[in-house]
Amino acid sequence: MANEVKNSDSFEKILDDLAQGFGASERFAANTAGADVFVSIMKPKVPKRSDVDEKIHLRDALIKVPHTNGSVDVGFSSKSDKGYIGRFQNDGWTVKDKAGKIHSHVSGKHFWEETQNEAKGKVGQAVAEVLKVEMNKKVRGG
Repeated sequence: MANEVKNSDSFEKILDDLAQGFGASERFAANTAGADVFVSIMKPKVPKRSDVDEKIHLRDALIKVPHTNGSVDVGFSSKSDKGYIGRFQNDGWTVKDKAGKIHSHVSGKHFWEETQNEAKGKVGQAVAEVLKVEMNKKVRGG
């Protein structure tokens, strides 16, 4: 009988832990894993230029930005001022002269969209793996 009470108390603690859900630290760990996958898929897709002497290349300016609620954004660092360039490279632009005359259109590389399409299942899988580990910690008490 005492053993049953002990197991019952343990079961109640597991239910209480599960009811609390995932905190910001668990969400941050899971989202960071997803962001890492996203960045690793995107980096090779970002156009590389060797003819320009840059302190920070567009690929190197790709960062993960954590938030207090546990979410993580991926983007280009503001310190590098590469977000503007990344947007042009991704979307393309129309070439105009000083008088406003349109000369040509430079097609975008669309590396962001390609990465989103390629990363969909992979990011979700990375997030799920971390959440499984966190769930096991709650269930097993460790």
